[in-house]
Amino acid sequence: MIMPQNRIDRILQAAADDSRDAPFLLFQDGTSASFGEVFDRASRLASVISQAGISPGERVLSLVENSREAVEFFIGCAVAGTVGVAVNFHSTAPEIAGLMDDCKPTGIVTQGMYLERLAEVPAIADLKLRLLADADAPNWQNYQQAVGAAAPLPVDPGLDENDPALMVYSSGTTGQPKGILLSHHGIVQNAKAITEALGYQSGDRSMTLLPLFSSFGFAFDFMHVALMRNSTVILKKFEEATAVESIERFGVTFLAGVPTMFARLFSDEVVAGHDISSLRLIDVGGGPVSVRLKKMLSQEFGITVVESYGLTEISPVASVQRTNDNLASDSCGQPLPGFEVRAVGPDGKDMPVNEPGELYFRSDTFMLGYWNQPDLTAKTIVDGWLHTGDVGVIDEAGAIRILDRTKDMIVSNGFNVFPKEIENVIHEIEDVRECAVVGIPDDIRGEVINAFVVPKSGMTPDPETINAYCREKLSRYKVPRVIHVIDEMPLTASGKIRRHVLRDSLPNTAKD
Repeated sequence: MIMPQNRIDRILQAAADDSRDAPFLLFQDGTSASFGEVFDRASRLASVISQAGISPGERVLSLVENSREAVEFFIGCAVAGTVGVAVNFHSTAPEIAGLMDDCKPTGIVTQGMYLERLAEVPAIADLKLRLLADADAPNWQNYQQAVGAAAPLPVDPGLDENDPALMVYSSGTTGQPKGILLSHHGIVQNAKAITEALGYQSGDRSMTLLPLFSSFGFAFDFMHVALMRNSTVILKKFEEATAVESIERFGVTFLAGVPTMFARLFSDEVVAGHDISSLRLIDVGGGPVSVRLKKMLSQEFGITVVESYGLTEISPVASVQRTNDNLASDSCGQPLPGFEVRAVGPDGKDMPVNEPGELYFRSDTFMLGYWNQPDLTAKTIVDGWLHTGDVGVIDEAGAIRILDRTKDMIVSNGFNVFPKEIENVIHEIEDVRECAVVGIPDDIRGEVINAFVVPKSGMTPDPETINAYCREKLSRYKVPRVIHVIDEMPLTASGKIRRHVLRDSLPNTAKD
């Protein structure tokens, strides 16, 4: 039997066969792990999973920071045929309990720092397998000892590429997370398409700015690296000073991340005194991207900066700027090969070129569905088209420009207002490092536009000056009525702005 290539385990087995001694993971302590070493340990982890009585198709949780164990977990689950459920490491005990009640896992891999939290989750005691990666504790198996003692589990030729590979719970920027079930085929095919579109090169070196439990981080800092037999620097979690030091120390050439990360990483006080000339390419996505940020990274640091667009349901990338595009624009490029896109109006009809509509995509890399939510799945994927909930326009060349999320659109005085347009203007102001715009319910206007800004280090943005600048650049109904200067933007673990936290910080009704 010819085994399918579009499986995570098959990709890593091939890498271990043809690049066994090539460095795959680079660690902050100066050590590294080769493709052969990682696949061998992951295959042993698969044996541990199987010997615990966990069958293919069952769910296994991972609650770990970025680490070799996080990578081994994904590969090991693939070899065992189980579904890896990587949990956001900021999740509280009640949130973890809710996820467990939803997906009914049979095993977990975690670290000592999370034991106190997990002690508050009664269902943990009923799991068939409890592995602790970096400590010893009663009723837990030592991960390193268990993996070291197990024999590698051979890759099963009967496992299909359309099997579920992992489940990613939505980051919860707007409310209750939902489990998004992704297939091996969707993940691998999407990674192959984005690797080609980006011009990712042999010898490129990445770094895990993003958490590996996110689809964005998983795709760019794990799958792409494995496909190209390249290496990635493991950064346990994003911290801008450590990130800049690691770029210089390891000669990182490629980064993927969200706008807030790059705004912080490339601030003057962080990059001062560091040689980051190895960086050649940055992919920025996962949220509204200001043109000013892309221009700054390109003009001040000489780095090619492309913008991509996607969502976990797509596995996860739908479009990306190519390096020969107009990179100074607010476009996120043309769809990847194999993707079709439409901008659809409220009446269900396609919108003309450059006219806004909800973006629909068609591809073979979509999610298998929302876990235990067939009705929501059916509403999201209709006749093969995935309804994104994002509003955008498609230009004459087929390139996409995102206006905003449908749910983030503000209706003020009867006008539809897209926060991204206002944020782009405020980002042009020198004193501003980060910005987010939200609508606050109001009995008279429907919603009142509020802007939240985080100043650059040592600077003090003046709300009146920001307001005056907005009046110069924007129609009157788009100008924020209230501007809040805050110390820090509330972010998810993957660096996205938690807009509902900003909304909840204010009264329900804005007053003059």
